[in-house]
Parts: sequence; structure tokens; C-alpha cells
Amino acid sequence: MQYNALGRTGLNVSRVGFGGGGIGQVWGETTRDEAIRSVHKALDLGINYFDVAPAYGNGEAEEVLGLALKDRSEDVIIGTKVRLASEDMFDITAAVQRSIETSLRLLKTEAVDILHVHNRFTLNRGDTPNSLAAEDVMGPVLEAYRSVQKSGKTRFIGLSAMEHHVPTLNQIMGTGDWDTVLAYYNLLNWTAQSKPPPGVKLFDNGQNILLAKKHNMGVIGIRSHAAGALSSGLDRPISDDNDLLSQDVISAAQLDFLLDGPIRTLSQAATIFCLMNPDIHTTVPGVKNQSETEEMANCIDIDPIDPAQITRLTELYCKGFRD
Repeated sequence: MQYNALGRTGLNVSRVGFGGGGIGQVWGETTRDEAIRSVHKALDLGINYFDVAPAYGNGEAEEVLGLALKDRSEDVIIGTKVRLASEDMFDITAAVQRSIETSLRLLKTEAVDILHVHNRFTLNRGDTPNSLAAEDVMGPVLEAYRSVQKSGKTRFIGLSAMEHHVPTLNQIMGTGDWDTVLAYYNLLNWTAQSKPPPGVKLFDNGQNILLAKKHNMGVIGIRSHAAGALSSGLDRPISDDNDLLSQDVISAAQLDFLLDGPIRTLSQAATIFCLMNPDIHTTVPGVKNQSETEEMANCIDIDPIDPAQITRLTELYCKGFRD
């Protein structure tokens, strides 16, 4: 395994991390025993950054991680999250405290390394369900997170950046108050790094990787596999209202040319594409079993995508993966 400094935090994280959605049974079926074994496999392969959240299986991911780490001696770095509901806005500090206390109990630890905000950011609070405005995040939410930090229950604080109102996200990140960002970046959407191609309809992540770099924030790559579209086969049905995943599956079907060489699976291609970005310090695929964990960890030893393939990929991306 290879390791990176996570921005200004000083944490030294494995370049391939471990996303908790899988062990929270968000990304397809697994068992608790297999989920625990997948964490053990990750540790055996040198993975030391684990990203979980209360929302992943209603605490299942946190509980599995806590059980898996209980009898292990490796030093690990854990990030979890708080998602504030509309009713929490009457006492944000109490809500954040309740959430972190529950997380720590499930994780069987006294503190986490990073606590992320898990809400969307919109122009006005509530523009989408449970979304926050800039004044919320820069005011009472920041105060609540600082309180948790002061109490020693988290070392650093961060933001989740996915499908936000770009000016709001940029305003929040621009304060320099937050240590890390969870940046949406994959083969099908590069907007955390660069503007969308002209005429191509993509949700714009506001080039937040570049803004994070300006403030020396740690960058944690999320959705490397586009919720499973960038894999050999989706591990669950697509709901009727999930237009993004449906389109991503169609787009991903055009990427077989990436497998003409040392890269043998689309899952490997997805991880290697993220590893090729030097501004992403760790990427957290949402694995759910030992074989997926091993496949992702081993990507560190596979050659980057060939320049000619990158040229073809860029051409497709700039056309929105349409002929």
C-alpha cells in the first residue's frame, strides 16, 4: 500500500481507503460476518482509512467497523458523519452531540479522527430535504462541530461535497474553517476537478478539489464507482426515480476499451482513474466483501490507464458519452 498526507491534518492515509456503504449494506447484499472479514482483509492489505456514517444502514456500518476493529492492533483513521434533520435545527449543538455519541458507542472508541457534515448545501435551508444554507454551516453548525472538537471526540472536521449548490459550497469551503472534503469524482463525472464540458448535462461539483487544494484541505474521493455503475454488474435493482444511476449504467457500458491491457475489470479502472489524480489523497470504494476489498487494494500495483485510452475517454466525456 502507498500513503498520502491528508492535507493539513497531518494524518497519513492509505491511497486506497475503505468506504462504509458496502458494510452498511447500502450497495448490495452481504452478511455481517463477511463485512467484518472485509475490514480484516483491508487491514491485512495496509488500508488504514475507513469512512463510515450513521446513514449507512442506520448505524450498521459503524457497528460492523467497531466489531471488526475490536481485537485488532493496527492504528486506523476513522471518519464518520452527522446528518442534521430539519427538527435538529432548533438545537444543532445537542443534535451533533447525540449523533457523535451514538457513533462512538457503535464504533467502540472514544474519538474519531474526522467528523463530516453529511447534508446537502443549498441556497436556502430546506430547498431539498434536510439541506443547509451557507449561514447554517458557517454559523451554528460550525460552532457545534467546534464544540465536539474541543471535547476531544473528533480531531478534525470536514464537509461532504456532492450535488450541492455550487456558490453555497464554494462560500463554505472558502472560509478555510474545514479540514477535509469528501469529493465526488469518477470516470463519468470530473466536475470536482474541472468545469462540465459545454453542452453536457452533469451535476456540477464546483471544482471543489481545486478549492480544497487552495486551502490545503484533505481530499477524500467518494463515489469512485458511481454507486455501482462502474463495476462488472450492478448488485441491486435500480429504483424508478434514480435517473442518475440509470444514465451512469448506460454511459459505463461504453468503457470496455479501458480493459485492453493490465486493467482487467471496470471496477479496477474506476479505482485506478482516481488514483491517477494527485490531488485526491485517498479514495474510498464502497466494498462489502473480501474479494472486492482485495481487488481495490491491489489496484495500487496496476499501471495507470494508457494515454491513448485517456484520450478516447476524454473524447467520450466531452460528448456526454453519447455518439
